[in-house]
Amino acid sequence: MMRLVRNLDVRSRASIGASIGASIGASIGASIGVSIGAALGAVLGTLVCTLVLPTDLSAQRYSPLAIGVDATTLRVARDVATAQLLDGFVLGAKATASFKRVQVEGRYVEGTLNPSGVTGTDAEDFVDARVIARFGITPWLALGAGPHLRAFVTPSGTSRWARMELHSRSEGELINGIAQVRVDLWYAVSASANVQGGGTGALGGEAGLLLRIPNTPTALQITYIADRATFASGGSEFVEGVRFGLVLDRILPARPTAAPR
Repeated sequence: MMRLVRNLDVRSRASIGASIGASIGASIGASIGVSIGAALGAVLGTLVCTLVLPTDLSAQRYSPLAIGVDATTLRVARDVATAQLLDGFVLGAKATASFKRVQVEGRYVEGTLNPSGVTGTDAEDFVDARVIARFGITPWLALGAGPHLRAFVTPSGTSRWARMELHSRSEGELINGIAQVRVDLWYAVSASANVQGGGTGALGGEAGLLLRIPNTPTALQITYIADRATFASGGSEFVEGVRFGLVLDRILPARPTAAPR
């Protein structure tokens, strides 16, 4: 079976992966309670056929420097003493520097979230900052770690999260030179909060598609993001959204990534 899949072209393998992933995504959606689970599963299934069985690992290239801006439709659901639901648009910026197998990425996001269908509740300013250092294990898999800070600011006070996270990233070409698929998963090895008795844990992930604009150093990116954090009081906080971004990379000439020996 693996030999048969290897012999298929990239588009055929992506189609097979999407079909397999759709059924996987149905159970993912049921467990985390989001309707986009099927789409997320399709992306994961595509990765199975395009990343686990890649056509040419040595052909992938990295950009030494990349910057990007994005807008995210964000939704926050809190299951605490009284259920809370917030949503709104937030704006972000990121920068990535790479050298051979090492990559350092920084991201900053800020915006205002408004109560959804609730009167008499204050809007909250959302601030999120993250730094990740990654090391490429293979041309399609990188592992990393870094701090993640998040705050929700209201006139009555500020709730803060501070986490140290372990990250895993898989990526590869869906259509060579045009479309790239990427999945990030992370787990907080430590998590602290100044509300609800403190934080006890957090985990999350992202799944996205990057589309390159021909003959330019730019690309468009759409990404689904989700994470869930738990409080010592027994409550939880779920954050999800869809991010639309513009990436400017290949500012410097891209270099081939050496295949692992």
